[in-house]
Amino acid sequence: MSPFLLTSPRPDGGRIIALAHGLLVVSLIVVLLIAGREILEPLVIAALLAFILSPLIRRLRQWGARRAPSVVLAVLFALGVLGALGSIIALQITQLAEDLPTYETNLRNKIRSLGSGKLTSRALERATGTLKDLQEELTKAGPASSPAEQKPVLVEVRQPEPRGLESIALLVRTLLSPLTMTALVVLFLIFILLQREDIRDRFLRLAGTADLQRSTAALDDAASRLSRFFLMQTLLNAGFGVVICIGLWVIGVPNAMLWGIFAGLMRFVPFIGSIIAAFFPIALAAAVDPGWTMVLATAGLFLVAEPIAGHVIEPLLYGQHTGLSPVAIVVSTLFWTLLWGPIGLLLATPLTVCLVVLGKHIEALQFIDVLLGDEPALEPHERFYQRLLAGDDTEAADMAERQLKKQSLSSYYDAVAMTALALAQTDAAHGKLSQDKQLEICHTVEEVVEDLSDHEDQDPEAGDEAPPGSPALASKSLHGNARLDTPVLCVASRSPLDQAASTMLAQLLEKHGLSARIQPFTDVASARSFKIDAPDAPLVCLSYFGSAGNPAYVRYLIRRLRRVMPNARFLAGFWMLLGDDNKAEDWRAAVGADLVATSLSQAVDICVNEAHAHPGPVIAVGQT
Repeated sequence: MSPFLLTSPRPDGGRIIALAHGLLVVSLIVVLLIAGREILEPLVIAALLAFILSPLIRRLRQWGARRAPSVVLAVLFALGVLGALGSIIALQITQLAEDLPTYETNLRNKIRSLGSGKLTSRALERATGTLKDLQEELTKAGPASSPAEQKPVLVEVRQPEPRGLESIALLVRTLLSPLTMTALVVLFLIFILLQREDIRDRFLRLAGTADLQRSTAALDDAASRLSRFFLMQTLLNAGFGVVICIGLWVIGVPNAMLWGIFAGLMRFVPFIGSIIAAFFPIALAAAVDPGWTMVLATAGLFLVAEPIAGHVIEPLLYGQHTGLSPVAIVVSTLFWTLLWGPIGLLLATPLTVCLVVLGKHIEALQFIDVLLGDEPALEPHERFYQRLLAGDDTEAADMAERQLKKQSLSSYYDAVAMTALALAQTDAAHGKLSQDKQLEICHTVEEVVEDLSDHEDQDPEAGDEAPPGSPALASKSLHGNARLDTPVLCVASRSPLDQAASTMLAQLLEKHGLSARIQPFTDVASARSFKIDAPDAPLVCLSYFGSAGNPAYVRYLIRRLRRVMPNARFLAGFWMLLGDDNKAEDWRAAVGADLVATSLSQAVDICVNEAHAHPGPVIAVGQT
């Protein structure tokens, strides 16, 4: 037997079994959705209508009505609205069918005018000629046939027209399916609204009663969010349909009410709903108007109304368009359409929104929120670290540019870049990050810092009115007219990650009017290669991303530096101790540093205060 077979790692049987169970459960759910379509479709429609009607029922309850009468009134109201819409649609379709023959001439003329262009006519002539030649060749190449075969006799079988009871039975069979669907929807809707509390309690039982307060709050929040979302979406789409109806009526498109209702319904379909809703009135306008004015006006109406509704009104009503990522909308639309056809197309977004909202509150369903929700899957510092690992300085700088519209440069460095370097240090401490990879990360950080060199360290929202004591104003007197010529030496203590932090610190010091120089970690890593580029620097900032156990290395480094720089003051930057000021102070005393900082903002503030307390030569900006 091969020794490789003896020593090769075996797959984790537990994970494979769990994955197989998960796939089996998903397969069973899909089979259930397909097999139980006739029952599940009305149940889902009733559940969504229950979310829409819940605010109305709560309002009726607040006015003193009991639950049963409130539910009956709400259901009757919904049936009345749907019945009125159905009647209007039927009448409008009947009228449209009667008027269509009168528009045939205009439509033929437009098609003829489109085909009269030189390029179009030439292409059509060539295609027609090719098809004729091909047909002639196929006719010649065919086998000889008898006259009877050349002139077949066409036989058409016609069913007799239904009469009497047969016509009634045919009508009943035609109406049976929608009537059954409507009856089931009404039945399920009344049941869900009447048994709302009991259904909630059963969900709580399934979720577990160990933390009843949290589970109750989660379900109530999910129900209120969904009710508000679906109600706002229904009102918005209804308003969209009204605007389209009025606009088409003003333009002169026939059956404007039909197309307004159709546009409101189709807007529940993401991406393509408005396109489908616009196609039919545009085609009808082309048939009605001998010219192109009505067509262009109809197209312009949809091109203006949809962006306003989708990008202006929707965010004002409920913050996000749907709470789903674009990929989730596409995948859910395809999934539900394949399962349930047109009904699934209309219900895809509402159903997926329900799943995402439940995923936000139920821990077992959290993966749904991660996969389908519109919130970033990674935190900003995790995304920044991932870009550093990939060596993509362009994307990392682009992420920083977006964040700098909301926060200052030093705040961004502390919250995102330094936290990402802390993740890198953790991986390095566990042997997951080689020295070469750390060097690549350092070079990527240096390129990002260079790309952000045009940004000032100032809160974009506060401007010049930043609170006193913030780093953005601590060195305000050093900006504009003068700068301190006394250099601050930023020393990378031990690793490329320390050097990356020194690069960011040096840039921030420059932004605040202090001259800064960076000492690479390779110059101070050992006694043999030890060298200092600015031995006259009065202030030395040591960047250290070491483990939180023992800062002995920094203590020996400061001793070595004091021999070369006896008059300098030393600031130890212990970046892994962010927020732990007591431990940072203990470390400062242990290593013999004069000052200590746990963030870049704090280090900048200390350096500026030191420059004010021990000023060196001051030169005007631009002076040679």
